[in-house]
Amino acid sequence: MILYEVNLEISNEIFDEYMAWLRPHIQEMLRFQGFIKADIYTDTEQQEGNTKVVASYYVDNEENLHSYIDEMSASMRADGIKRFGDKCVATRRVLKLQESHTSGE
Repeated sequence: MILYEVNLEISNEIFDEYMAWLRPHIQEMLRFQGFIKADIYTDTEQQEGNTKVVASYYVDNEENLHSYIDEMSASMRADGIKRFGDKCVATRRVLKLQESHTSGE
């Protein structure tokens, strides 16, 4: 399992509009091969003027993630940049699951 994490720092002046755009954007992402699930987290430690949000995408394997990155990521990112410009900054990271534990083990 691969976790593709998009860390967003969104200006509060566009936050509601951005979130209204983000939800259908996530649904579009979930149509790509291998994308299984997405979660949205809000950072509890905010800084003045911005809200930090993390969109976490669960992808079944590295091959499907790399296909997305190579073939679709530029166009998917372009729409957000066109709409919101520098009022939202995004960074990304990719995490590969090594182990999973549950309570009671």
